[in-house]
Amino acid sequence: MLLGFFCAVATAIRQLVRWRCGPDAGAELAEQADKVLTGVSATFAFFVGFAITICWGAVTAGQNAVEQHSAAIQSMAWELRNIPERPTSSALLGKLGSYAQTAADADARFLARGDTAHLPSAALLNDFEDAVNAYANGPGSARTESLLTASSGLISTSAAVAAVANRGMPRPLATLLAIVGILVTAIMGITTVTSGRSSMVFVYVWCLIPALSLTVVWALAFPFALRSGITLAPLRAAAQSLTVR
Repeated sequence: MLLGFFCAVATAIRQLVRWRCGPDAGAELAEQADKVLTGVSATFAFFVGFAITICWGAVTAGQNAVEQHSAAIQSMAWELRNIPERPTSSALLGKLGSYAQTAADADARFLARGDTAHLPSAALLNDFEDAVNAYANGPGSARTESLLTASSGLISTSAAVAAVANRGMPRPLATLLAIVGILVTAIMGITTVTSGRSSMVFVYVWCLIPALSLTVVWALAFPFALRSGITLAPLRAAAQSLTVR
């Protein structure tokens, strides 16, 4: 889609200049465009690199948050298994398992959209937190401090995962990338004003550069939606360990 758009921009600008300018003016304009092309291309490359750095930082932070949340789930499970009251331990483990399974399976599409206000696992996490607090504040409960610490870690790491899903590329940078990409393509089209139609093949090949660059940036801007980006496999592993035991 982006490739077709940039090819259309280059072709339209080329035709417009040839229609509005005479041979001499067109040749002069093509010469000037050729001189400007290198600088504008370098500027576009700089902005693309900067945007990828920002977006990849979000992917790295998100993967770390998922792994820390998985570790928090396993730590919480260990605390629950050490509760002396076996019925209470089993009940709390069941609630934790339901939450972990839902977070690993049902939350993915919501995280991909950045819709963290309607995560399916949120209600289950609140229910589990209430159950842990009720047990810890009850009479004769054991391991109260360690349980509450593990519960706090579970809540905070869950919030960290949601926070990454809400991160995105700054809109001014996205707008600037689009503008400079279009400008590069337009200038490339102008440089071929004095050439034959066969030269447009090279223009179309050149259009691959901004198209692929913006595609990569756009994919990384949504880390949970990218298959090669954040994976929820650690959460699935944690959920499966609760199911097996």
